[in-house]
Amino acid sequence: MTNALALGHQAQLCTDAASPIDTSSEPFEFVSEDVRKTGLHIERAGIRGTRSHDAADVRDGPYSVAGTIVMEPTPVELAIWLPRILGAAADGNTYALAETVPDFVLCIDRISKVFTYTGCKVNRCVFSGSAGGMLQMALEIVGKTEAAVGAAGSFPALTIVEGSSYIFSDVVLTLTSARGIANFDLTIDNHLIADRFLNAVTLAEIPEGDRTITLRAMPAYDTDNTDLYGQAVAGAAGTLIFEIATVYRTTFTFAKLQAPPESPVVGGKGEIMLPLTMIARQSGETKELVVTHESLAV
Repeated sequence: MTNALALGHQAQLCTDAASPIDTSSEPFEFVSEDVRKTGLHIERAGIRGTRSHDAADVRDGPYSVAGTIVMEPTPVELAIWLPRILGAAADGNTYALAETVPDFVLCIDRISKVFTYTGCKVNRCVFSGSAGGMLQMALEIVGKTEAAVGAAGSFPALTIVEGSSYIFSDVVLTLTSARGIANFDLTIDNHLIADRFLNAVTLAEIPEGDRTITLRAMPAYDTDNTDLYGQAVAGAAGTLIFEIATVYRTTFTFAKLQAPPESPVVGGKGEIMLPLTMIARQSGETKELVVTHESLAV
């Protein structure tokens, strides 16, 4: 019998607000994923007159569901993920932070079998980019259960909505004025509490813990950017914009960005750069981050 290989380029991924996964679900193009069930075997630790352990003395223990999905998202795909990252549903073109984040169902066709994960939430999202490349979105997922694996061919017939993705030259970082940068990463961390197994082998719930938002960037340490070193502790407002001209604009607006001083250093004969690690914090009643995601098509 000929062995049917499972090749990565054949894989598919989709999500839905709830079960079942069907032809109305949301398919995504993705770069990689490592969302998996990780189980635990439990055995007694007593004295048994030998150093050998008996196989009959083992029970299934709790299991966790976690992993990261890496994507190069289109604006259409971002509109689906922003509420899951920030918490609040869209209000027109505006996506706000909320005290909780919604859960969803994740389905991955790994060719030989189809895996479905329920009770999933976005623990951490990292947007990143560097000169000459695509913008990437890495979604760290925590879930409750790995449902019964479906047979090959049971993934629903879905069509990905094609469209232009953001690239690094679409990025504009404004800190008082627009700044040229070599790279950046924006991390939105929901600090999910992922150890509430209680008296069950799966998580009872996945509550939100703290929330931290960190923006890192690497501008040149030239005369245009010397003001970015040793900033006042009070911080200042800033924006990070992704824009495809006449197509779409995504604006991350920060109430206050506070940057502890980190000196530039000489790492060789190349250009001296200034590392910036900025923490976004609330200012008065203004939340630390608001995202505006809008079509520019006429």
